[in-house]
Amino acid sequence: MNICLKYCGGCNPRYDRKKIVEYLKKDFDDINIILQTDNNVCDFVVIISGCMSSCVNHENIEGKYGKFVIRDFNDYEALKSILLATVKNRYK
Repeated sequence: MNICLKYCGGCNPRYDRKKIVEYLKKDFDDINIILQTDNNVCDFVVIISGCMSSCVNHENIEGKYGKFVIRDFNDYEALKSILLATVKNRYK
């Protein structure tokens, strides 16, 4: 499963955005985490915004199984639940 990441520009980060990626790698060691480009085929997209403004443009980016926007470190648990359900449903 390819998880594509897109970061905001980082002008006003309120938390350590790299920690989100560390947690993803730890919790989902069997997925590929790649930076989003126009050429990526993504199963799931994670937009990592540094603050609640979430001004990063992501309207044209879609994942086959969905997309999630992280605005705060506390959003990680919701992302984890969604990814666990996605992986489970994908291999039914």
